[in-house]
Amino acid sequence: MPGVLLAVVGVVIVVLIALAALAFFRSIADERARAAERRANQLEALLDEVKDVAWTNRDIAPELSTIIIDTIRSGEQENRRRELP
Repeated sequence: MPGVLLAVVGVVIVVLIALAALAFFRSIADERARAAERRANQLEALLDEVKDVAWTNRDIAPELSTIIIDTIRSGEQENRRRELP
């Protein structure tokens, strides 16, 4: 009888350890996803800022401003096409 109880306690401990490990690795994956999303948002904000600077200063270097704005817009259009089902 004590051997059976010991086996049950062992199984319970193993299951608890497995659940704790699963929760730990899942939280790490969630944090990495949140960090990647924050980084993507920062990069999008930076691109918007570059586009605004190019537009605001287009009289200084019109050709360069046009190239910058067109390049950013074409990338945005490609991303929109990829999102469509």
